Parts: sequence; structure tokens; C-alpha cells
Amino acid sequence: MKKAHQISLGDYQVNQNRKVTRSEKKLSEIEGFVNWDRIVSMFSVIDKTDKMVGGRPRKELLMMCKVLFIQYLYNLSDPELEDQLNDRLSFQRFAGISLDTTVPDHSTIWRFKEALIRAGLTDKLFEMITDDLESKGLFVKKGTIVDATIMKSSNRPLSKQRRQELSVRPSSQVDMNAQSTKKNGKYYFGYKGHIGTDVESKLIRSRSFTSANIHDSTETEKLLIGDEKSLFGDKAYSKDEIKRRSRKDGVYYGILDKARRGQKLSDKQKRRNKRLSSIRSQVEHPFAYMKRILNLDLAMAKTLPRNDLRFTMNCIIYNIMRAGQLTKCPA
Repeated sequence: MKKAHQISLGDYQVNQNRKVTRSEKKLSEIEGFVNWDRIVSMFSVIDKTDKMVGGRPRKELLMMCKVLFIQYLYNLSDPELEDQLNDRLSFQRFAGISLDTTVPDHSTIWRFKEALIRAGLTDKLFEMITDDLESKGLFVKKGTIVDATIMKSSNRPLSKQRRQELSVRPSSQVDMNAQSTKKNGKYYFGYKGHIGTDVESKLIRSRSFTSANIHDSTETEKLLIGDEKSLFGDKAYSKDEIKRRSRKDGVYYGILDKARRGQKLSDKQKRRNKRLSSIRSQVEHPFAYMKRILNLDLAMAKTLPRNDLRFTMNCIIYNIMRAGQLTKCPA
């Protein structure tokens, strides 16, 4: 594999007495964990520089792969990322950008991500990283905790009339994939990110991404791995079909009981829910990290696949940082 440009000796000498920043520590964590050769090999299907294929020469794939991690680690827009790559030495070191390297501009970054989406590499990238976690023996596999979080769209909700107009005359500036949902008496317009978290390790083993109107329980089967010994989730995932199947397969059913119309929860069910809530709450840790540290709040992109790429990269970055904690301080 062709190597990315290396930082020159002068680049390091200028900063040899400088303290290591928190940013560099995070990037170093990613650098040491990710198998870049595997990712570059997988991403090579979008490379158009082959003489037999033709097309505009692409920036080196390794550099673009690393640029992708920088963008979602720091929640940067494409123009912001271009500026930061030109300005921050820590970013340049991580990406392998030396003084004689042309930094990819924002349009090149955008096209790279679009190519990844068109090639269907979003799922494969997540699976490759989780495979690496698997090989390190970091999954406890005692059970899976399922949950979802809402990502509000930066667009306003669309009326039926406006949707009909856009179906005839689409606009790249309007989010047509986002939908509305109601939670705790409040309406939200946007998307849902769904995850299946490994009990105890708190690593994300599975994820899916939908518009906000999709009910949480419809994604349960997609989030199950098949080797779990138990299943946990809040009341939104209560489903008789899943309950029967879990018991048939010998999987402990730890979904919280839900009161039905005209039938309140018994004291026994309330005690059960309280006991299981302490386990189920582990799934809040990944979401808290993604929202507070990675700023996963608004869905800024105008299509579901682009927002899905961001959510997936957030899951990957969380897993890498969590894996670092587990390997340093094993439970």
C-alpha cells in the first residue's frame, strides 16, 4: 500500500519542547487502535485513479481515511475541516500531511464521503471496527441493551403540501428524509440512532439509523447479535413476540414491563423494572458521550445516508475511546 506523506523532521523540531495536548492524546488513541491497512483496502473500491478506470486523481486514501476520523471526532463541517487541516499541527501529523502536501479542500472531502455512501461502506466500516474489538476479546457477551436517541433535524417540519411540492421539485437545501415523532408529550422532527450495547463493557455491537417516526421496537431484531444471553431495554421495546422468542431461545428477557390500557403495573412488576433499570441504564453512557463530547445533537445533513454516516462514525469513535479505557483499566 502506498504510504501517506510523512511529517518532515523540521515539523517536529519546531515543537519538540511542546506539551502533548488532549487532542493529540485522542488522535494517538485512534492511531494505535485502527488497522489502517484494512480500511484503506476496503475503501480502495472508490479509488478512481486506476489508469484503466480513469477519473480525477483522488487524494491518498490513507490521508482521507484519517481526515474522516478527525472530522467526526471534532464535529467539523467540511469547510471548517479544511481550515483546521491547514492550521493545526496535530491534525497534520495524524493525517500525514507535511509542508509539501496539498491539503484536501472541502469539496474533495464532501465527494469522498459521498463515494463511501454510494459504495455502501458505512456499515462495513462499523463492522470492521467491531471485528477488531472482537479479536481483542473486549466484548463480555452477557447480553445486549437496546435503545435509541433522537437527532433533531436542522430543518423545520414539513407540511404535507410542502412535501408534495418537493416531490415534484426537490431541493438539496431541504431535508426530505426527516420525519416527526412524539416523545413525552413533545414533538420532534428528525431521525433516530439505534444501538445495541454489550452489557458490562458498554461497547456498541450493533447500530441502525432511521427517520424519527420509526418506532424503537421495530429495530430490535436488527440490533440483536445472536450470541447474547440476555436482552434489556426500556418500555418502548416491550413486545410479546420478542418475549416469546427470547424465552424459546433461552435468552433472559429483561425488557421493562409496560402498563397496558386499563391494567396498571403490579408491585412485583414495579420492583422488577427498578431492578432491571440499573442494568438498562448502561446504554445511556454511549449516547451521553456522543452528545456531550462529540456534539451529536442536530442532524445538519439533508439526507438520511449522510446523517447515518455521522452517527456511525460517532459510534466508532466512542467504541475506540471506550476500548482504550477497557484495555488500560480492565474490569
